[in-house]
Amino acid sequence: MTGTPLPLLTRTRRFLGVASMVLAIYCRYKGRQVLGLLTGRRHRHDWYDGCHHASALRLRNTALAMEGLLIKACQFAGSRADVLPPAWIEILSELHDRVPPRPFTEMKPWLEQQLGKTLEQAYASFDTQPIAAASLAQVYRATLHDGTPVAVKVQYPGIDRVIATDIANFGFFVRLLARIERSFDLRVLLSEIATYVPLELDFVNEAANARKFRDNFADDPGVEFPEPIEELTCRTVLTMHFMEGVKPTDLEALKRLGIDPHEVAERLVRCYLVQILKHGFFHADPHPGNLLVRPGPVLVLLDLGLAREFTPEKRKSAARLAAAVVADDPARVASAFRELGFETRDQDDEVFATIAELMLGQALASGRAYADPAMVERINNELWHALRGNPIVKAGSDLLLVLRVMGLLSGLGKQLDSQVDPVKAMVPFLVGLE
Repeated sequence: MTGTPLPLLTRTRRFLGVASMVLAIYCRYKGRQVLGLLTGRRHRHDWYDGCHHASALRLRNTALAMEGLLIKACQFAGSRADVLPPAWIEILSELHDRVPPRPFTEMKPWLEQQLGKTLEQAYASFDTQPIAAASLAQVYRATLHDGTPVAVKVQYPGIDRVIATDIANFGFFVRLLARIERSFDLRVLLSEIATYVPLELDFVNEAANARKFRDNFADDPGVEFPEPIEELTCRTVLTMHFMEGVKPTDLEALKRLGIDPHEVAERLVRCYLVQILKHGFFHADPHPGNLLVRPGPVLVLLDLGLAREFTPEKRKSAARLAAAVVADDPARVASAFRELGFETRDQDDEVFATIAELMLGQALASGRAYADPAMVERINNELWHALRGNPIVKAGSDLLLVLRVMGLLSGLGKQLDSQVDPVKAMVPFLVGLE
């Protein structure tokens, strides 16, 4: 990340904003947990409903006020319909494409400064109302001088400094929470955020990713990617061909267009299996705000800043992991995790077996491409118990991103009522890899 740190007052305000939000949510759930234990009502299915709604609102409102990394975290959480309660999904999913935009009076001089030319020199027309606003940037519709319709993605001024501040603040609270609640040690995930979010702040990198994805899927008319305009792209501005479509979670829009949600779910699963296990290069941020669907169905993948190479060796290890999970062989599961760069403090197999079941086994066992909430709750309890006794001290970054993709696709699969059998879908890609 570049630039000088944010002013001390700004950093202090952001720290206190996160602190008050974390404290409020933690105390709300902890108080409800204690009350449930004292009254014996903690097993009621609706016991935490009020906490879910109030906490999701608090997180959403804090994210809207602070922007930056919190909005990105909410976008990810709002896609996990397979794990989070409905109140969380309903409230946080609003941030997939309904983030309040910055005023054009603020964005125009920044955009012209970054391009080194006026808007009139760069574009024949430019709509000053953004069509989308997200955690790191907002998108405008424009037209090139040759008549080509384009989307112009403009990074927020100073967002790199905001993200650096947020990562430092989150690091403090993640470490504090790990001391108070040993079952919530999220330091490994924080490390991954610090590694990968800066990649999303480099739009030259995103343009290169888009070109590579287009080449990889050149023979597949069912998957499309925006084409970048090189001369109007820099680290903070990305100009690309405009892509039409509807969100995959907008079931009414899919119905109006005659698109079968089950076909969309199947194409999504196949698209990402091809990326991960065939091409070895995958889009690691498939939340609904980054995906469009057109009749066919045709998938359109957007926001390609977070992409990752998956080497042939890692693909073979991932195949061995999948095969070991299918075979229900804990020793082979642990061996595959270690090949992928995971280590635990005591180097036993229990944690690895539980992680595998949580991330993959529940879907394989049920024959569905999304998680069953009751099973997730059970496995989560087992996982936290295992991690308390034997925490993960090192995690393979490649597999963490793969697992993140699987989690996002699982959430999408539930919303689309996916009928995909993940074992059958994976088999053609695993043959010859293991």
